[in-house]
This record gives sequence, structure tokens and C-alpha cells, in this order.
Amino acid sequence: MFRFPVVLVPVLAALVVLPSCQTLRFYAQAVSGQAEVLRKSRPNEQVRADPASRPALREQLAAVEEIRRFASDHLSLPGDASYGKYADLGRKHVVWVLYAAPEFSLKAKTWHYPAVGKMDYRGYFREQDTVALSGQLRGDGYDVFVGGVDAYSTLGWFHDPVLNTFVNYPDIDLAETIFHELTHRKVFRLGETVFNESLANTVAEEGVKRWLRHEGRLADLRKYEQRLVRRREFYREIDRSRWSLEKLYASGQSAPAMRREKVAILAKLRAQFRELRRRWGGRGLESWLTEDINNGHIVSLKIYAAQMPAFENLLKQCEGNLDLFFEKAAHLKLPKQ
Repeated sequence: MFRFPVVLVPVLAALVVLPSCQTLRFYAQAVSGQAEVLRKSRPNEQVRADPASRPALREQLAAVEEIRRFASDHLSLPGDASYGKYADLGRKHVVWVLYAAPEFSLKAKTWHYPAVGKMDYRGYFREQDTVALSGQLRGDGYDVFVGGVDAYSTLGWFHDPVLNTFVNYPDIDLAETIFHELTHRKVFRLGETVFNESLANTVAEEGVKRWLRHEGRLADLRKYEQRLVRRREFYREIDRSRWSLEKLYASGQSAPAMRREKVAILAKLRAQFRELRRRWGGRGLESWLTEDINNGHIVSLKIYAAQMPAFENLLKQCEGNLDLFFEKAAHLKLPKQ
């Protein structure tokens, strides 16, 4: 139900600082992974003209072209700068991303990247690398969440292509993903993960609503707005649990006592998810009902939603004028999350 694209570090520039063998291995895999993406990319029109291309792929790439055009013409986004090529990587996800936080804290572990500053996650092109790091961090006492990611942005360092990992999304999800990633290319603050992701989510949702309205797809627009209501309900439950956990972690209780109450808070969150699923008609939230939820999960969602209300309010103040919105958003001062 919830897909969270990420920003991938502009890996070539990051090679200027290699202080350890572990860091060297990280950037080496990043360079290799990005090189694979570029090597396998072909212009969309070439792929569409290829007799070997599946008809469904041709249709999806045609939809991408319409979405790119709408982004440029109606959303003040650089729709002509990315997604003009297609790459089939032959795997389900393009990268795997890790989020971590201490056992009794919701302060995300951060990593510093020379090109983009501090970020609240670590991404690898190979799943086994992410699994290896997650094992190390768990051994150091961190709560860890690892998720496969289907799309990312290189912030204009490269012309990001459409990937097989997301090209088959329903067109609404495809548009939301593209609008999100193009927002990173439009406005990006070094070292401010929550700001960047909350902004991109706000623009993506607004963009999809405008796109559906422009296309005259009013029934789909109503369904999408219902989806956003559910998304807010989901975030609301996450926030309630986050507030309870933050209060617990600041309480000064003993580690065993906090551990017991933490389990109870997260069990209550899972019960609330079951109730949401029941009200929604028995669909969605599958992974949240089967995985062991921990601080890493909470941190991963805080990154993407914590400052969305501020951006939604700013958009209203700008009366929907996206040029003015982006100008003001670039300089908006928000409290640290």
C-alpha cells in the first residue's frame, strides 16, 4: 500500500572521501550499481519501437511520456529531464534500504555522504549487503528495518530512467512515483531527510490529484482521495505510537521495564492496524501485520510524513500556485524532527 522512493547518493562525487575499507566497499557497489542502470538504459521510443517489447511495456512507457509532460506543463517539475529512458535490471527492487534506531530511542542512525550530507538511511544495490549491515547493527543493539525500494533519485547528476521495478505500477502509482522523484530534482536540502521526503510526498499527492482532474478521471480522483484518507489514518496510528514510545524512552525507567512497555505499545499498534484493515474491508497492511515492528519501522515512516502538514499548509497559503510554493518551500524553516 505504501511505497517510499528514496534519494540515492550521487556516488561518483562521493568517491572523493574513502576513509576505510568498509566505506570503499560501499561506494564501489554504489558506482557499480549506478553504472549498471546507465548501461542498461535505452530511450523510451526505441524500446516502444522494438518488436521484442511486450505490448504492456509499450503502453506503460507511453503513459510515462504523458506523465512527464504533465509534470513539466502543469506542476513546475523538470519532467523533461528524467524518465526518457528505460532499463530492465532483471530484479524485483533496484536498491535495498536500511533504517536503524537504538533500542530505546527514535533518533535515526545517520550516515554522512560527501555529495549530499547527512541522511537517515543506507542503501545498497545488492540485498545481501543490506542484510550484512543489518546483522552488524542488530549486534550493536539497534532496531533495524530493511525494505526493498523500486525507485530513487540521483538529484540531477544523471537522467534517471524508468525501471522495470516500477514501470508496471498502475498509472496512478506510476504518476505518484515520478512526481515524487522529480520533486527531489526540483528542491533538495543537504542533510535534511525529513524535509526532502515530506516535501516530495506532498507534491506527489497534489500532483496526482491535479493530473486526474486534468484527465477528467473524476471517479479515479474520488478513489485516490479515499486512499489518501486511509494513508492519513495509517500515519495517525504511527504518530500515536511514536508519541507513546518517545514518552517511554524519556521516562528514565529501567531497561527491562521499558522493554516490556515497548512490546505492549507495539502490540497495540498492530491491533490498531487490524482494526484499520477491518474498516477498510480486509485489505492492505499485510507486512505490518506479519513483521515484528520496531523502532526502525517507526523511523522509516517518520522520515516520509512528519513535515507533510507544514507543506500542505504552505500550499494552501500559496493558493495552489506551485511556482510560488516551490520558491517558499526552498526557504521554509521547520522544526527539527
